Amino acid sequence: MQEIDVNQTILIVVGTDLKPEEFDRPLAYRLRDAVNASSKLGKHPFRKCLVISDALYRHNKIIQICPTIAIGGPGVNNAAAELVEKLPVYLSKDKKYFIQLQGDFADPKVSIWGMDRASTEEAVEMFIANGILDNFLNAIWK
Repeated sequence: MQEIDVNQTILIVVGTDLKPEEFDRPLAYRLRDAVNASSKLGKHPFRKCLVISDALYRHNKIIQICPTIAIGGPGVNNAAAELVEKLPVYLSKDKKYFIQLQGDFADPKVSIWGMDRASTEEAVEMFIANGILDNFLNAIWK
């Protein structure tokens, strides 16, 4: 695995089954690209964003310290399953999608998921477009 700094490296975690690989991983890459386009990235060598599987995330206690964004619901993503009870719902639309996080990012974890593929995609776009991603990056990369 690449070198990481548990305070600077952001992990985007997707499920390992076929559907999350097919539908959620492209959304994770879209989000990674948005992170990488941020002016906050700077030239810090460990300020980066990696897309990984929930299997790797679950079996590596060190990387679980990293700021983390889980994409996909608790039924398809083990990281999201762990976060669903821990994080409050920050934004929801008609119970079709959910963005879960602590508003102050004291725990730098986020879970983004929807009841179907389109809703999950809408939630990711909302996370980026509404400035929530920028707030997350500002909290992490002060």
